[in-house]
Order: sequence, then structure tokens, then C-alpha cells
Amino acid sequence: MTKRIKAFFRKKGADKPIFFAVFVLICLGIVMIGSASIGAVSSKGTAFAIKNMITQSIYVAIGVFIMMVLTKGFKLKMINYRSSMAVYIMGIISMCGCVFWTTKGSHAWIHLGSFTVQPAEFMKIGMVLILSYMLTETDSAFVVKGKFRTAELKSKFYKDKFNKCVLFPLALMVFAFGIGVIVQKDLGSSLILAAICFICFMSTPRDYYKKYKKLVWIALAVAVIILGFLITAVLQGYQLQRIDSWLKPLKIENIYDSSWQLVNSLIAFTDGGIFGLGLGNSIQKYDYIPEAHNDFIGAIIYEELGIFGLALMIIPTAIIIFRLLKYADQIQNNKSRVILIGIASYFMLHLFVNLGGVSGLIPMTGVPLLLVSSGGSSTIAALIAIGIAQAIISKFNKEQLEKTDTQL
Repeated sequence: MTKRIKAFFRKKGADKPIFFAVFVLICLGIVMIGSASIGAVSSKGTAFAIKNMITQSIYVAIGVFIMMVLTKGFKLKMINYRSSMAVYIMGIISMCGCVFWTTKGSHAWIHLGSFTVQPAEFMKIGMVLILSYMLTETDSAFVVKGKFRTAELKSKFYKDKFNKCVLFPLALMVFAFGIGVIVQKDLGSSLILAAICFICFMSTPRDYYKKYKKLVWIALAVAVIILGFLITAVLQGYQLQRIDSWLKPLKIENIYDSSWQLVNSLIAFTDGGIFGLGLGNSIQKYDYIPEAHNDFIGAIIYEELGIFGLALMIIPTAIIIFRLLKYADQIQNNKSRVILIGIASYFMLHLFVNLGGVSGLIPMTGVPLLLVSSGGSSTIAALIAIGIAQAIISKFNKEQLEKTDTQL
């Protein structure tokens, strides 16, 4: 098995720095999940830390297996209208299915015995694939051949083109976002999903969408202004409380309630200083930060490892992002470009929102640090994304090698 894995990673085509960055994040995650979980041993038993490390290792093993399969077997032709709609419908149904379970005030998880699945994590990758088809190939079916016989036919042609190429993809985005906010009550994941969709839409190189990109920017600006005036009416009470605890973390009413985690997270960053307290020496993980191995693991990493720990979180993720964007710039295939940019934005947004939340830069939204935070759905979804990206990169690199060999 070990020889097969080594042979896989040595195989020409796939981007080695991306695989190395993924490996670093996975190792950091498993080690720090164990360290962060030690703080809850007194209340959850001596085996809690080991159990969390083993569970995360199982998730990683499943994710790596899927990543390897996708790297070798994923083809762009798999993404067509039928597969796109199948993925979308399954994603929406699974997101709606979460309504039967309530976890921490939201309906974001499906409970399968002792395991939970968060459909929104997989929907983020699904929407990248769906939009890569919708925004790069749909308009090619509308080609004007000759002149229109009547003005009515011309009007109908362009109306149909607008409906299928612009309105339909936008409707899919808005509906998925609405399900996340209204049904699941998971604003954090929904905003990231919307941001990924927005970036995919803006990144499509098709000329047809240029004028609509400007309109989307205008619509977004108007929506932000309206939301600013209606924020108290639109957001739920617990969401407003999160904003209040972010703006006023030391407020007496908040410090021992809604801002408890944030305050102790900031203390962890302060205690960590430059060099950290040392691996395993965190103080805040001892019940000061509940579930420290999940969304707030970044604070524990900094407290124990200092600047070095921060670098271990940011640099590998930055390598993944910049390598994906580098290939997106070089690859000529429009569908591939949208996928790579979408996956890069997926990693970028998770990094910013998670570390921004635990450091008090932005309100905390319960978004995991990909490949580091404890959690099967986010880990497997991230590795699926890497597998798809590597399949595209591998194909591109092999084509470049063939061109070089031909020239020689």
C-alpha cells in the first residue's frame, strides 16, 4: 500500500507543492486536534483526545482515497447539464433534510448514528462544478446563424439565451443561499457559498457575461446598502447577538455569555506571543474555549506554537491558493479555469473567515479551518476539491510535456 501511495505522488502531472501543502495541513490538524482535545479530558474521559485523533485520521484516510481516485479519474466531460442538475438536486434535498435535526440552534447537520454530515460543505464544491458548466458552455448553444426572419424570433432568441445563461444560474445560486439561511439557519456557510458563487460568476471568461458582471456589482452594492438599513429586521436574534459580542466582547452582559469564546480566544493569542507556550501547554483549551478542537483550533495552535503555528496554518493554504490561481491563469479551457478559481476561493474564504473570527477581526460564524479543524464533512470536501483540481492540473501538465517533446 505504501509503495502504491509513493508511486501515486511521484506520478508526473499532479502538482507536488499542492500535495505537500495538503500533507502539512493534515498532519498539523491531527496533532493539534489531539492537543486541543486534552483540555476536555476531565469532563469527557481520558480517551477523548485519542478518540478525536483516530476519528479525524479516518476522515483523512477516506478523503485521501477519494482525492487519489479523482486525481486519476476525474474528467471535465463528466460535468454536463444532467450531472450538474443531479448534483444540485441532491445537494438541495440533503440541505433541506437537515431540518429534522437541531444542533447549536441550526439545522446544518444530518445525524447518522454517532456521525454527522454537513451537506453545505459538499454543496460548495458542487456549486463550483455546476457553475463551471453553466457559465462556460451554456451560451455556446445560442449561436446566431444568418438573419432572423422576424423581430419576434430575434427577441425570443435573446430572451431564451438570457434566461438559460444568466437568470437560471443566478436562480440556482440564490435558491441554495436561501435554503442555507432560511431552512438551515447557517449564515456562515451560506455566505461562503454565496461568495464562492459570486467569484465563479465574475471569473467566467466568456464575453457574453461582461455586461452582466457590471450589473451584478451594482446589484450587490444596492443589496449591501439595503441590508445595512434593514439588518435588525433581516438577521435572527442570535445572529445580532454574535455581532454585538464581536463589537463589544468585554461588555458585562457578553463577557460571560456570548463573547466567552472570543474573549478566551483573544487571551490565547496574547499568551502565545511570538514563540508560543509550547506544544501541549495551552491554558485556554482547559474548558475556557469549549470544543477547542473545532472552529477555535487556530487560537490553540497560536497559543502553543506562536508565529510558527500561524505560519503552519497560513503558508500551506496560501501555497494551495496561489498554485491553483497560477494554473487557472495558464490553462485555456474555460471550464477548468472557473473550477480552479472556485476551489482557490473556497480555501481562501475559509482561511480568512475562520482566522478572522477567532482573532476578532470579523464576527465568528462557525466556519472550520480546512484540513485542520476537526470534522469529517469539511475535511473530505476539501480533499475532494483538491482531487478535482489535481486532475485538471495533471491533464494540463501532461499536455505541456507532450508539446515540449513534439518540439524537441
